[in-house]
Amino acid sequence: MFCREQMVDLQKQLNRFEKAQIKPVAVVMATPDQALELVEKHHLTFPVLCDPEQKAYQAFGISKGRPWQYLGPRIWLAGLRALLRGGIGKPSYDVTQMHGTVVVDTTGSVLFKHVGQHSADYTPIEKVLSVAK
Repeated sequence: MFCREQMVDLQKQLNRFEKAQIKPVAVVMATPDQALELVEKHHLTFPVLCDPEQKAYQAFGISKGRPWQYLGPRIWLAGLRALLRGGIGKPSYDVTQMHGTVVVDTTGSVLFKHVGQHSADYTPIEKVLSVAK
C-alpha cells in the first residue's frame, strides 16, 4: 500500500543517490502494465522491475506478514499521511507480502537489508545512503 509513497520519496532524493554512486531499482509485485502506469503517473526515472510472482522477495528472505503487520493500528495513521501526500492507492497485489530494502554491490553481495516490520515501516533514505560511505 505504501510503496507508491516510498517511490515518490526515492524519486525526490534521486540526486543524493547518484552523488553516493547508488543506482536505485524498485521491484514491485505489479504486472508490466500496472508498473508502467505507476512510472508514468509519478514520473519515475529509475528502473522499476516487475515481480508479480514475488520471486525476488523470496530470494532475499522477505516473507509474508501477519494480519497486524498490514491491518493494525500503526498502519491507519501512516495510511492517512500517505493519502494526504498522494502516495497511496488501491492495492493490486498481495497485501500480505512484506517489503524490504536491499543494497547489493556490483559483485552481487548484499551490503544492507531491512525488512519492514509492518506495511508502513520503510527504511529511511539516510540509512540507505550511509551504506555507500
